[in-house]
Amino acid sequence: MTETWDFYPLRVDNKPASTFVDLGIAESAPLPHLPHMAYVRLHMNDPRPDGLSSREEFDALVRVEDALQEALCGEGVGYVGRCTTNARRDFYFYIGNPQGWDAKVQQAMDGIDDEYKFSCGTRPDADWSVYFNFLSPGEEDRQCMENRQVCAALERHGDTLTIAREIDHWAYFSNADTMRAYVADVAAQGFQLREARDDVEGERSHCARVWRIDVPAYDQIDEVTLTLFAAARRHDGDYDGWECPVEAEEQDRSEA
Repeated sequence: MTETWDFYPLRVDNKPASTFVDLGIAESAPLPHLPHMAYVRLHMNDPRPDGLSSREEFDALVRVEDALQEALCGEGVGYVGRCTTNARRDFYFYIGNPQGWDAKVQQAMDGIDDEYKFSCGTRPDADWSVYFNFLSPGEEDRQCMENRQVCAALERHGDTLTIAREIDHWAYFSNADTMRAYVADVAAQGFQLREARDDVEGERSHCARVWRIDVPAYDQIDEVTLTLFAAARRHDGDYDGWECPVEAEEQDRSEA
């Protein structure tokens, strides 16, 4: 499919889960020549106690995934993602013709040295509902994914992600009243207004730029941004990411 993949944690049936998904294909999906969803369900041999994959089984799971893609993907078959939960790893594909799918999967699994219990199947899904409604991340998940990308960019510039600093956040609104209500709301959480604008092009012409001193660490920034994300939604606005200086020898800025 595409080269734009990312992962995010979630819960499935109230159990920890992790999804790795082709985000890039969303721009052109659903593909009319691939109207069937197909899957391979792998029962992991050495999962973690919480049902997710373990380091000990990492290499074996990679071999299975590579073998399935090599044997199954091509014209008429596209691999779009996987979900790991409850000691299982489910691989999802979209295909043109469901006939012979089970036999192809069996042949692929026969060629793998590691022994795994598995099942497979297909179902009509011309709208790609499994991709859009199950595999694809929600808006909050996407924000967390963007947070990781910015943290990684900071690290590439030499940032250790351990130093507190001013972090700026942007949110957009359709009018001044909702923007002011948002600013007052987040002020209770310690955010201060740095700039307010009313000349932004588009439907949401009002922008509030607020800041607070925080540490842009992987395990801390999600809580910060999701607080602002929720506040913007309460006031009919859109949270639009964050920016901070790099705490390294050469100063720079990275943004989400």
